[in-house]
Amino acid sequence: MESLTSDLVAIDDYNFAVPKKKSFHPWHKPRKQYVRMEQWSYYIAELADELPGSNRTLTYFGLPGDDLLDIRCFGSTICEPRSMKLRFLGFNNSADAQSQDQTDLNISLDEVSKSPSYDPQSDIIPHDIRELVNDSSVAWQRTFQIGPYDVINLDLCDGFGAQSPGTFNKTYYNMVSRLLSVQARRKDPWLLLLTTRVGKAHVNRETLDRLAELYQTNLDDCRPFRTLSESRYNIGDAGSLAKAKDDEKGVQALFLTGLCKWLIGLSTSQNPPTILEVKNVLGYRVNAGAEVEDMISIAIRFNPTHALAKDPANLAAVPPVQFDECELATKALKRIGNLVDVDEYLTSQHEIRNEMVESMCQLLEPARYDCDEYRKLYSA
Repeated sequence: MESLTSDLVAIDDYNFAVPKKKSFHPWHKPRKQYVRMEQWSYYIAELADELPGSNRTLTYFGLPGDDLLDIRCFGSTICEPRSMKLRFLGFNNSADAQSQDQTDLNISLDEVSKSPSYDPQSDIIPHDIRELVNDSSVAWQRTFQIGPYDVINLDLCDGFGAQSPGTFNKTYYNMVSRLLSVQARRKDPWLLLLTTRVGKAHVNRETLDRLAELYQTNLDDCRPFRTLSESRYNIGDAGSLAKAKDDEKGVQALFLTGLCKWLIGLSTSQNPPTILEVKNVLGYRVNAGAEVEDMISIAIRFNPTHALAKDPANLAAVPPVQFDECELATKALKRIGNLVDVDEYLTSQHEIRNEMVESMCQLLEPARYDCDEYRKLYSA
């Protein structure tokens, strides 16, 4: 027996790799949780309660991070209390086998898959979201297959308007246009959540000029819009609009309002047309020295009308529904003018801030973060 074991090498204590301590990131701050709970979750829950009784699945399109915090939140706080499933399609480059963050994403996906709200048709794909503009791409095929969606959440780290317009490359403009073509199949209302950087450094000048032209049309043709614009932003004619392009507050107003007017034009030109309603606008400063809020989250609801298209031969007796663009644009401008500065609000409301800290911990702790440390950092 000794001869059989004489060549064996003694093994000391086994040392396993200790997982690295997970660091907190800017998107873990209480202000982000306020956006997630008081805007995203609020309006998603409102929509979920209106879905037809036989529809017990909430379909969601988004950009989840490696920890899938949004998926965890919507699954536990919205879907599970309503006995609904959450079917999601997420775009995340960490899903690529070559990504260093793939392990965290795989662990998170495994955890989420064990939740009562998980729908097995859900998927995370390793592509840039803008690739869905290509008809032959996996991104487009999966987007079309799972859609249309109850909720589209475009939580962008960069600026939606940062790229040049009018090109056939992979821009956010083309991507949103493609998503709206998917959503044209919907019979029920749906929700768009868009988070984007705003400001002169984050909006392409040509894009701003084109959106400002849309703004100018309402200054010229819509008295309620012009009156509200003058009182809120001191923009009432072509001269003041031109000056606004060089002012951070003016750029914020022109970009957000012009973006909503662009979406109004796209949605009302669909067949059947869809009516856009801005529900809520929140903002905060990524750059602490920014003159105005430079990260904006806007919640937009789209209401299909089932209206008939115009009959070019006038054979049909039922007239198409007429839409008042002036009214829609004025309502959008009013919501944008009521933008809430989340940083300022949470600084003054300590109780709400601490509620957001605890709510965030409910998401972070299952994702393997040290919540005692988080409370020390962010509690009021």
